[in-house]
Amino acid sequence: MELAAHGNTIILSGPVVGTELVMVKDAFAANPKIDLVVLRNSHGGEAWTGYRVGEFLRDAGVTTAVSGYCISSCSRMFLGGKQRLFTDDYPADRTYVGFHGHYSADGNLDRTSVQKGGLYTWILKYSDGKADPDLVKRWIAIEKNKGAANFFHPDVSTTLGNSLFFCDGQTAQNPTSCEPIATNALERGVITDVRRVSSPDQSTLPGRQRALQFPPSGYAALADLAKLPLESAAGTEQYQRYLQAKPPRAFAVAPTRQHWGWVSGGTDDVNAAALKRCEDRAKQVCVLYSVDDNVVFH
Repeated sequence: MELAAHGNTIILSGPVVGTELVMVKDAFAANPKIDLVVLRNSHGGEAWTGYRVGEFLRDAGVTTAVSGYCISSCSRMFLGGKQRLFTDDYPADRTYVGFHGHYSADGNLDRTSVQKGGLYTWILKYSDGKADPDLVKRWIAIEKNKGAANFFHPDVSTTLGNSLFFCDGQTAQNPTSCEPIATNALERGVITDVRRVSSPDQSTLPGRQRALQFPPSGYAALADLAKLPLESAAGTEQYQRYLQAKPPRAFAVAPTRQHWGWVSGGTDDVNAAALKRCEDRAKQVCVLYSVDDNVVFH
């Protein structure tokens, strides 16, 4: 992982390669006042290191926070925090902690390693005894490393219906399209508080400047299909696909309420590209409905 220091906060991001324990200890030696460790956009990696860094952070009594996604070995670092929080660096429906087992190089479950590492009892301990034993047994037995029990902030249940989604990893799955489970991160000790914190480098993250340039209009929540100004089943279906796409992205609509256009990634100006696609179909001027994670339509 890469480590960046910002005052009394350190930010760890990227794959876990095995050097992180020494790196984190060195950071604390250089600044004993570190009180927040942010874990950002990591699919995990070397298993042993996740345990040891998590244990070190618990002994240090610091707070951990997830920024973006934190999966596998990263999730054990996160559980090490005495206090555990989500950040508001990214939208809530793209900020989550994912738990599963240990895996061999081919992506298949390594049951011997899971048992040897004591993963089951470790999770119960570092969730402060709140993890559901049956659920933990399920996630440490997921056969493929692409699967995970993905915990989002409890508030996403207001738009997604649930905030925990269990992916078996057998097929490619968007984390929020997997099996919903009726519990949440606070109840199960994944987080200790529903507050969201902001990372000190938040303003430099990709997409933050666009979010400021194209703020939400207040017209509708991003996932509110009932407010979508289209009278076309095909258009609504395309908007649902748009919601699954990664930013940068833009969705445009025509006054006809029958035409639309959207683009994600792969171009320098997704806004202009989405408008052009819409206008080519509608043969009239279109307007932007959504930019990235904001509805900008009035």
